[in-house]
Amino acid sequence: MSDTRPERAYLDDPTTVWRDGIKPDYSVVDRKYMAERSTNHKPGSLERIVENLVKTWESESAHKLREEDWKSVDKENFYISANGGHKYSLKENMKLGNYNMFLDECPLYNAAEETHESSHKLFRETFKSGYPWEVLQVFSGPPVVSFTWRHWGTFEGDYKGTKATGETIEMFGSCVARVTEDLKIQSIDVYYDPNGTLMKLTKGSKCPFKH
Repeated sequence: MSDTRPERAYLDDPTTVWRDGIKPDYSVVDRKYMAERSTNHKPGSLERIVENLVKTWESESAHKLREEDWKSVDKENFYISANGGHKYSLKENMKLGNYNMFLDECPLYNAAEETHESSHKLFRETFKSGYPWEVLQVFSGPPVVSFTWRHWGTFEGDYKGTKATGETIEMFGSCVARVTEDLKIQSIDVYYDPNGTLMKLTKGSKCPFKH
């Protein structure tokens, strides 16, 4: 497979304020992505463009502390929602973080006990060699982009008292994203089932879908 790394835009602006004080380093997760991805989309393809756009949003969501530093979204209209649940605004996205938004109603994950920082630290220490994400198929192009995706990692670090098993844990889902003509994200509607991943991480019972 090609060794082309993902392209995350807007990482080199010297005025950006980062949560950890320094620009994030994606070398570890990118190595895992390139070694274990199931797809290899051509540079310039719609699949590669969508994948890089989502990775750019993720980098901003996880690491940019100020709203003015976000460049990947239409700030006035942006929202993100999982399984038809609450539509989180940009300000809520920045405050809560991705894990707390996506898992907010799952009984195997207590979002109220986690902050943006603690939630990212939790999964970073669980999937020590990275928790990569890839686009599988894109079914429609802009302005309404629909696609399927895969998220995976190796259970290498203990998770809230559950001993690491060393197994690979995969998650699959779909997404509908609306974008502007210049590819600023206006909305992200994600559909997926977190049951498998959280059951393996907690050895717990199933988590119901949102309604």
